[in-house]
Amino acid sequence: MKPPAFLLLILLLGLPGCAAQQPSLPELTPGTGAGEERGCAAVFPQGRWEFVHTIEFSMADGSGATVLGVTSLAGEEIACALMTVEGFTLFEAVYREKGGLEVRRAVPPFDKPAFAAGLMEDVRTIFRAPFPAKVQYGRVADNNPTCRYTGIDGRITDILPAMAGCWQIRTYGADQALSRSVTGRSCRKEGESLIPEYLEFKGFGPTHYTLKMTLIHVENII
Repeated sequence: MKPPAFLLLILLLGLPGCAAQQPSLPELTPGTGAGEERGCAAVFPQGRWEFVHTIEFSMADGSGATVLGVTSLAGEEIACALMTVEGFTLFEAVYREKGGLEVRRAVPPFDKPAFAAGLMEDVRTIFRAPFPAKVQYGRVADNNPTCRYTGIDGRITDILPAMAGCWQIRTYGADQALSRSVTGRSCRKEGESLIPEYLEFKGFGPTHYTLKMTLIHVENII
């Protein structure tokens, strides 16, 4: 019998897997930053937004599931929910920069604290610009313009604002090993923001998983 989709989802995000060799931080050739700063800012939507995606979860062994994801941005607040394709809410939470994480609904086994924290970290990687202690501009080995943000904890985020007509985000741990990558495709201009029609998110390390996110609806709430 095929296991329920939500159980597959927990397996994807909550259990350790076989870790492959993780790419390491590439060398950055310094540049002037002319144009890169504005381009990198356009990667992250500013103001109040609502996004609805279909999300296909998969692991290296081919197991996976499909859910609906709803993300709302409002200032320093991010709200997200996961639902079955039938509309049943599996998980709902809000993150505030000053108030932390508040889980509003979590159907077992989604009530594990590690799941909530990991999911919200993924959402913040996609939709929120990092708070860096240091910013550098330049180009990496593939000659793509890059904004490099280094946090006080040593973690590094590379933003590539002109990657194949859209953009890419790569995050690295303090050990400089790649931990997450987000690749946007088929970007369209919405005000000052570049909104991808499709996102591919990859998590590396002990749990190696992929999220393929197809945009269903987006609204800039004025």
